Amino acid sequence: MKTNDKPNSINQNETLFNSIPVHSSATLVKASVAASAIAAVVLITAILPAEYNIDPTGIGKALGLTQIAEAASVIPEVAVSGSETVFAFGQTAPVNSKEIANAPSVGEIAQARQTPGVRSDTVKINIPAGKGLEYKLLMDEFVHLKYEWSTGGEELYFDFHGEPKGDTTGYFESFSITTSDKVKGSLTTPFAGAHGWYWKNKTDSPITVTLSTTGDYTIKG
Repeated sequence: MKTNDKPNSINQNETLFNSIPVHSSATLVKASVAASAIAAVVLITAILPAEYNIDPTGIGKALGLTQIAEAASVIPEVAVSGSETVFAFGQTAPVNSKEIANAPSVGEIAQARQTPGVRSDTVKINIPAGKGLEYKLLMDEFVHLKYEWSTGGEELYFDFHGEPKGDTTGYFESFSITTSDKVKGSLTTPFAGAHGWYWKNKTDSPITVTLSTTGDYTIKG
């Protein structure tokens, strides 16, 4: 004779279902109010002091949270000392303080462009085959020069540079070194002296450079 267990199983399932707690509406409301209160406390005591430096209770300052907001709002200050720039956050970058002190202001550059001595010239310079040739302009410090040159298609190696006035060491400063058939640009001279181009013709035929310049200078050639 077989025993039927199904009635007992049904009774057990009903007992288990009835044992699951059902929260009332009042309980859910209390839980929501408690969660909102906790969120408000965290906002006032932690988030506002750390993010916005707002600390109405003083707890954020006691916990050091306001220092986070203060550090985020500080712009690094730059102090020039010797031959390097020191940033407030401990970063360093090489710089020459003498160059900063001697750099022309916007007003000085504008005045240099309006100097009564400004002139414009166009010359043709023949570069022999397999040879190099220099063409220089004598200019004062912080004088603005506009220039443009071309060969008509043949490329030349060139070095656009300046040599300080009175220097006897052979020092020169290069502004542009490359190979091209035409260049257009401008320069504000960093020092008084001779400024110009060295062209090198590596071909078997002479090449003619047509150079146009505008500025306050004397042609050295």
